[in-house]
Amino acid sequence: MKKVVSILIVIAVLGGLVGLTYLVSGNMEQVFSSSTVYSVKTVEIGKGDVSSSISASGKIEEAESYDIYVDSSAKVKKLLVEKYQKVSKGQQLMELDTESMETELEKLKINKKVQELSQIAPTVDAEIKRAESAVKSAEQTLSDCEKKLEDSKKLFEAQAISKSELDMAQNAVRDAKTALENAKVAYDAAIQSRDVDKKVKEENLNATRIGISDLEKKIQKTKEAMICPFDGVITEINIKEGAYTNSAQPAFKIVNLDKLKVKAMVSEYNIKDVKAGQKVRITGDAISEDIEIFGVVESISPVAKSSMTSVGEDVVIEVDISIDNTNANLKPGLSVDCEILTNEKKDIVVVPMGVLKTDKDGNEYVLLVDKEKGVLVQRNVKLGIISDMTAEVLEGLNEGDIVVDDPQSFHKDGSKVKIIE
Repeated sequence: MKKVVSILIVIAVLGGLVGLTYLVSGNMEQVFSSSTVYSVKTVEIGKGDVSSSISASGKIEEAESYDIYVDSSAKVKKLLVEKYQKVSKGQQLMELDTESMETELEKLKINKKVQELSQIAPTVDAEIKRAESAVKSAEQTLSDCEKKLEDSKKLFEAQAISKSELDMAQNAVRDAKTALENAKVAYDAAIQSRDVDKKVKEENLNATRIGISDLEKKIQKTKEAMICPFDGVITEINIKEGAYTNSAQPAFKIVNLDKLKVKAMVSEYNIKDVKAGQKVRITGDAISEDIEIFGVVESISPVAKSSMTSVGEDVVIEVDISIDNTNANLKPGLSVDCEILTNEKKDIVVVPMGVLKTDKDGNEYVLLVDKEKGVLVQRNVKLGIISDMTAEVLEGLNEGDIVVDDPQSFHKDGSKVKIIE
């Protein structure tokens, strides 16, 4: 008898489990839909601000730095500053020995005066005058010989002189012409020699002038290299007292810590949303949580490059970000995280992300509460900017609408509800 009762109890329990399984498997809605009233929490749709952003890692760099080079090899007489020292614009950084360059400059100036004086060449002018006198004398001699030849021809025709005397007169004319030609050649050579000499002296003088100008500039640059160009901090010193400067490397590197920037690496998938002028929130391990640092996207590199990460190779684009406030004790070389605000709107209708559902077609919707009827109404919505917590409403909801917060799978269009205050 006891066995029969036990079997009946087992059958009853199994039957109950089967019935419960049937209800849970999808028929519960059919059983209770007409009578079940769900208690729901609600959210009132209002206005607010919403923004979208992308994240990127970066490093702080100096936006303004200056490498001081000494072009000439000059002996360092004295160093007046130390590494990491703050310096001011106009402050002298070192003393350089410029005495040898200044001595050379004086020699060039003296040489220039000598060359200017040599431009006046009395010996050359005297030689030209002698050549000119020789030409005039030869012309006069030729003229005299030609006159004598004419007279000799008449006398010869009158048989007053012999043929030999006539020949002598003709030879004299021929010799006078040759002498005149030679005199003219000598004169032209003297003129040409004077012009060449003058040209050579002018070129030498110009070369000296250029040498003076170059050396003056060299001395001026050397003196300017001793002076700090702007306020900053010395981060490098590559010279020593008693040694000579090396034009291949800077004597000093000065960084302006009041002008810093961030060089961020943005993924190729996000760069399409980044534009110059966008606001950036900057955080990092070295930045206190109670300090807010913001910046602005200044420029975007026109080329991409590969960057190695812990998960492999990534293609990134360099983005330069200016820093608004540099009073947070920031230092070049620090790693930071950048949140670039790619879009932002204020005082618009927004919806919390927790009230949104997606149907089988991928459409976003909410469950609107009809207070008069006490039922849910499914309302499709069109979203704009989406952030972590809220989204911009473009269509489907108005300010003041009441929607279900954290809707469940059994909350359907037409379900009866009671609002939990």
